[in-house]
Amino acid sequence: MIIAITSDELREKIVKLAMLQHRKEYKHGFHGPDYFDCAGLVWYVYNEILGIDIYEEGYGESATTKIMTSKHGIITLYEEGVLKNDLNLIKKGDILLFHRQDKNETEPKANNRYPGHCGIYLSENKFIHAPSSPGNVIISTFNKTGHYWEKKLVASKNIIKD
Repeated sequence: MIIAITSDELREKIVKLAMLQHRKEYKHGFHGPDYFDCAGLVWYVYNEILGIDIYEEGYGESATTKIMTSKHGIITLYEEGVLKNDLNLIKKGDILLFHRQDKNETEPKANNRYPGHCGIYLSENKFIHAPSSPGNVIISTFNKTGHYWEKKLVASKNIIKD
């Protein structure tokens, strides 16, 4: 007997597995199950739940860029200001892609079209990711007042077809 699973159930599984990684230690180049970098966290969750290699056929120098350019999913690029006004465009379990920028910069560089960081959207303006600082998997929140991560968000990748 084949049991069909809905896209909502898949999204819930992605979020639950991602949440189980909360507070695990950051280590550059690791993709679980005990240590993660940002792309490694995304790769691990999608590999475990969907059995796919999210890096497959991705191009670029970093694992984050490979996720963005991978054949899996749809990338939605946002024009300046659109995403800041409507985070409802992102669905639970979607991959979030963020611009790379120097610590002293307040806005992403216009000539940098590839991301340097990624995470997984949870719900209610929250996402889980593995930044090198503070050095573990954390949950961050977007807010209405120009939050640091919201300013850097450039795209979302929807792997699950609704």
